[in-house]
Amino acid sequence: MSTSLAQVVPSVSNLLRYGDGYQSFGSSSNKFQYFENLTNVRISFPKKINIGFRFLYDDPPEVGAPFRGLSKRFIEYRDNGFSVRVGNSSELYSHGLVLNLFENRGLAYDTWLDGIKTNYKYSNFNASLIAGTIDFRDSINIARHEKYKLRGGNLEYKIKKIGKVGASFISAEATIPQSVNNKIANVELPEIYFDINYNEFDFHFGWAQKWVNTPIDKNTSRGTGIYSSLSFAGENLGITIDYKNYKFDPQNPFLQNDETRTTKLLPFQNPPIVMKEHSYTLLTRALHHVDFNDEVGIQFDAIYTFNENLNFNLNFSLASSHNSYLYNNSTFSFTSSKALNLLPSTKINYSPYSEMFLEGEYYFDYETALRFGFARREKTLYNNFTGANGSHTIKSFVVPIQFQYQVTENLSSTLQYEFEAVNDNYNVGQENFNNHFITIITSLANKVTFALRYEHTNNNFDPSNRKDWLVGELGYRISGSNLVSFSYGRERGGQICSNGICRYILPFKGIKFSLQTNI
Repeated sequence: MSTSLAQVVPSVSNLLRYGDGYQSFGSSSNKFQYFENLTNVRISFPKKINIGFRFLYDDPPEVGAPFRGLSKRFIEYRDNGFSVRVGNSSELYSHGLVLNLFENRGLAYDTWLDGIKTNYKYSNFNASLIAGTIDFRDSINIARHEKYKLRGGNLEYKIKKIGKVGASFISAEATIPQSVNNKIANVELPEIYFDINYNEFDFHFGWAQKWVNTPIDKNTSRGTGIYSSLSFAGENLGITIDYKNYKFDPQNPFLQNDETRTTKLLPFQNPPIVMKEHSYTLLTRALHHVDFNDEVGIQFDAIYTFNENLNFNLNFSLASSHNSYLYNNSTFSFTSSKALNLLPSTKINYSPYSEMFLEGEYYFDYETALRFGFARREKTLYNNFTGANGSHTIKSFVVPIQFQYQVTENLSSTLQYEFEAVNDNYNVGQENFNNHFITIITSLANKVTFALRYEHTNNNFDPSNRKDWLVGELGYRISGSNLVSFSYGRERGGQICSNGICRYILPFKGIKFSLQTNI
């Protein structure tokens, strides 16, 4: 083999997923099948050149729109502190106030750029530029197809032993579908931010502004967003305090759910949610959907290591809207409180959400571990038309427990139990009910995995018209990262969220198969 050929390094990964069964909503049940085959190929050539592409056959899809063909491709060059990439790419400026391009296939959310991205680093200086288009298909709320033309850049300078300062700017032309035709909006998003590091303390502050001009409406709007964090890292204690103040597009209740408005937060923005993202199943079914257009909130997170065997995590978050509204029946309009609200409010008319979570982890030895936690959550959706009497309040108390035990060198087992007590004033006839979730996972020689998941509720008014769900799953590791898995049973579904992006998963009964290979 020649030297040049020896320097060509290919890598291929393939994911095959198949499901066949029934999706249900209430008393109705419909046949549902999906088939997905995703192949990612990356080839590294001499002279620091890489190319990559993705073949996707997603028809019928589990979520999102059907697709067959080449869904992503790129060619890039990297040399010392310089890189340029042409084709599809993701990107993040600071913490995402003005730009956070990412993909989440489980939520059918994709904002990757199709264009050019460059980056240059020299000493303490870093500069980035992007230009291209985003073909965004919003299948989370309703079927929508939005298009964006982006130009922008980021400058960042590191100050030795102190921190860094940075600035970003995005200019975009947005095409937003309406009930009839489309609307074109011109958007400008400037951002400034800085980090300060001092001994065990780290401080970040970022501020962004959003100008939107919609020529056909002869309308110009302005919004702002602030994200800040302060963290402390000691020998046995770590503390982080996060703050968000997102006013990118506050609207009265008539317009809050209008996805056709051009002034809303754009999909290529995705700032921090300032809430804890959980791994426990009952806690991943979020009560609260972050409103990036109009929300102020704080989060406190602390990790304390008592000794080498025991540690604790305490998390508290509180969020609310900025304004409250009063409906005038005679004029069919709203008046706003116009409150400053630099901090979240617990008053019911600001639709507050609060969560407190405490988790402990104890290692008896290298083979045995126990995790236990408590969570209390409360969400109010204030009814601006009828007032407090028509408002929706959900209170939830969750207790998760997980026990891991390695029986032998080749056999290990995990048992997880989650209990949830719910009070929901909209669940007419039974405001109080309980949910139970049990998971048993057994692994043999790091090759074979068997999992059993069972869920039960005593809610007589569950939307699925069921009280229990059972799923069995068998997995086999062929070699390395090559995995095959098969599952059968009923899945409850529910609202799931990631990075503030939420969607509702319909209950499913049937078989699922997946094969993951890497070369």
